[in-house]
Amino acid sequence: MSETISLDFKRPMAVFPLPGVVLLPHGVQALHIFEPRYRQMVDDCLEAVEDDNLLTAAPIAMATYATGPKAVGSKASPPIKPATCVGKIVQHQRLPDGRHNIVVQGICRARIRALMEPTDARLYRMALLEPTERVSDPPPPLPGVRKAIRTLLTGPRLGRMTAAPAIMEWLARKDVSTHAILELVGFTLIGDDTVRYRLLAEPSARERAELIQRELGRLDRILTKADEQAWKAWPKGVSWN
Repeated sequence: MSETISLDFKRPMAVFPLPGVVLLPHGVQALHIFEPRYRQMVDDCLEAVEDDNLLTAAPIAMATYATGPKAVGSKASPPIKPATCVGKIVQHQRLPDGRHNIVVQGICRARIRALMEPTDARLYRMALLEPTERVSDPPPPLPGVRKAIRTLLTGPRLGRMTAAPAIMEWLARKDVSTHAILELVGFTLIGDDTVRYRLLAEPSARERAELIQRELGRLDRILTKADEQAWKAWPKGVSWN
């Protein structure tokens, strides 16, 4: 999306918590909306859409739960982790029975400073947020990061990953910043939800870059061990893969 998106942090935003889903800026997440409370949330977010322009839709704070699956499934509203990714609906399909298929793109990091529980009329939670990073501040330089990621992804192991060619294309584009590439690498290659949440909650771009490089190095070492393990040595026929 090349259009500029402005966010008003003085107004509360809808909160959409999901177990095991951590969105990062620049990442996109396809979602099927079927619960009544979140069907209402999407309807409310799309209410202000003008001339089918989804950029005018209200933002959604994508969050994750702070508790396990059992607590998430209970009737009480389970606690939410404070770090969120503010996103915009960039694709939408309304189904005949009131469900929605949507695609949400991450815009920026934020933290919950006040959570508003559901009311009789509003079935979903809302929150007042504060941005994690100040947009007015110029992004810090990240020397060597682009080269380090390229070196890892052109290796004999990480280069076999399905997403590696797409990331290499991003690395070759001068119009895609190193900061954006870090977000895309974190979202597409980091599968551990705990690590991805650390990337979401970390305000320092330099710290995020180091975390991603460590995780890619760890993944490379795991794949090395898998390559070294002969199939006869697989425990009960199961390999590292």
